[in-house]
Amino acid sequence: MNIENKIQSNKSSFDDVKMPVGSRARFEERLRREAGRYVRRDDIAIQKLRIMTWTSVAAAAITVFMVISGIFLDGRISTKSPQVAENKLVTMRQFYDEKMDEAIMNLEVVMQNVDDSTRMQINAVIDGLTNMGDIFAEMAPLPEEKQMAIAEQMYDSRLKTIELITEKINK
Repeated sequence: MNIENKIQSNKSSFDDVKMPVGSRARFEERLRREAGRYVRRDDIAIQKLRIMTWTSVAAAAITVFMVISGIFLDGRISTKSPQVAENKLVTMRQFYDEKMDEAIMNLEVVMQNVDDSTRMQINAVIDGLTNMGDIFAEMAPLPEEKQMAIAEQMYDSRLKTIELITEKINK
């Protein structure tokens, strides 16, 4: 039998017992101290909440400022002609990269019937054809029209090479 059941069953025996002198005062004092501790915890929580709110407001203000200044700066930058030229070259590179990727995918489908040594040789050739990083760095000082013409010629020849390899393996 646990103590709670024992107390409940013998309730009458505890009714005549008087509370010790000063117990009530000690209990009320401790209750006030505990209540004060919770109030202090609540005050700290409120302070933290205020700090987090102001931090969030500041972060939102900075974000709005950055977006607005970015819009204004973007409008100024995009009106410059070198940026437009670079965009044309980038657009052309993306177009040809997509065509190259498609041609390489077609070649990989055809290469399923090829032995390993031939596949390794073809992969080495493809790696050489797709690596164009240094070429664009060398073309940078040239005028836009020359850059576009050279890049288009290079991409066309490399694309044709991949297509020829695919045709030869397919036969």
